[in-house]
Amino acid sequence: MRGSLISAPYLHYLVKNKSKIKIVNVIMTDHHHNKEENNKFLHAHRITLDQSTLNLIDITATPVPVPRKLPTQKTFEKFIQENQYDHLTPIVFFDEHIHFAARAWYTFRYFGFKRVYVLDGGFNKWHHQHDTDKHESKVFEDLNLQDQPKDQVTSLTTKDVQVISYLKQHKDTKGDDWLLLDARDPPRYKKGSIPGSYNLPYTEYLNDDHTMKSTENLQKLYKSHQIDITKKIVNTCQTGKLSCIALLAQEILKKKELLLFDGSYEEWNHEHPIKQ
Repeated sequence: MRGSLISAPYLHYLVKNKSKIKIVNVIMTDHHHNKEENNKFLHAHRITLDQSTLNLIDITATPVPVPRKLPTQKTFEKFIQENQYDHLTPIVFFDEHIHFAARAWYTFRYFGFKRVYVLDGGFNKWHHQHDTDKHESKVFEDLNLQDQPKDQVTSLTTKDVQVISYLKQHKDTKGDDWLLLDARDPPRYKKGSIPGSYNLPYTEYLNDDHTMKSTENLQKLYKSHQIDITKKIVNTCQTGKLSCIALLAQEILKKKELLLFDGSYEEWNHEHPIKQ
């Protein structure tokens, strides 16, 4: 395990040994899957483990004025109660790769869950591992799903980011400690971005099989982009989903503060619309 990431072989080991964990398939759709539809999905993908489905729409705020932001405490607590989540049982989130699972992980961490994890490489990695498993169980005998590191998981407001952006634009020395990091792909970034932000696409954190790069390669990635990892990094993207992948990487690199601009560029553009 690295940070909040759990490997497919280790998850396979936990399932095989009937460990008490909750495995959650994260989707994002306006169409709510019922139990029958979820069972069809499991059968079609040959998933032979006990898991539930979480639709990110159910743990996002009403899309006004911008979509896909964190829910209120009341909304989240209602979801937790209705779907029987608890703080003691470790939760492993997964999706096809890692994108939706990372956002679910951040949301649960934000609301105080300490034992939440992301399947590294997602379902595709699990599927490959399930078909080719040759690992001995004893490899994982000494591993345990511990509580998460005590990183400070914080969501910044538009006003917070506006101050940082102003400092960066005016080359104020007070802004030297901050870095606005945009995880979108270059075409989207070039269409419009927060002034003073730097672009490091989320895809660069990942290997070809959508697993997270090694700790050493993550360090090299930041160094090659001349990013000082000791700075306070404010992570952004389009709405706040893909930047959660960057947060997973920063946790691995021992960042004490995991900072997300929730709403990201969509919210920034709502407050500071581009003049046509």
